[in-house]
Amino acid sequence: MQVSFVRHRGRRDNVYVTRSDGSVAEWAFPSYGDDLPHDLCHLVVEDALCIAHGFWGLLDDGMDVQLIDNQATLFRNGKRLIEDPNVDFSDLHRAEQAVAVVGLIGMWIDEAGTLTTVCVDPAESSPASAHQLGVEPGFELPEGTSEESVLSIRARLGDLRREWQCLDDGNAIILTFPGR
Repeated sequence: MQVSFVRHRGRRDNVYVTRSDGSVAEWAFPSYGDDLPHDLCHLVVEDALCIAHGFWGLLDDGMDVQLIDNQATLFRNGKRLIEDPNVDFSDLHRAEQAVAVVGLIGMWIDEAGTLTTVCVDPAESSPASAHQLGVEPGFELPEGTSEESVLSIRARLGDLRREWQCLDDGNAIILTFPGR
């Protein structure tokens, strides 16, 4: 699956997707300014942690995205995905937790044990131990996730963030997701 994240300075940004089966999807989302789009963070995290049926796996399986009150809402065949009792959302929940934990906006535990929200720039910050991986209370990383993989994801997101900040209006970051 190929995904283009198109930056539009001063207005909504866009995502254009070509799924593994050749079908397409697109949506606009509120700009995050110089910060990475949340869905781009999802793609990097889900790919790196092999979360097959998170946001991007569901999208590759035919789900669509619509903005409802500026929130991405998942649809299939014109109905909210949440209304389908046959959909397993466990990977989507794991993906949301992983993005919250390893994304550039993270929770860090300082030396005094205080939980703090910070914007992480991997070029300037490196956690000294696994307990500093940014775990928000109640959130967990997928089993087997190493500190090295978290640091690698954060480095990738840091590189993409710097690329996003330099994009001219209408230009894109194009990524792939392995899909099915």
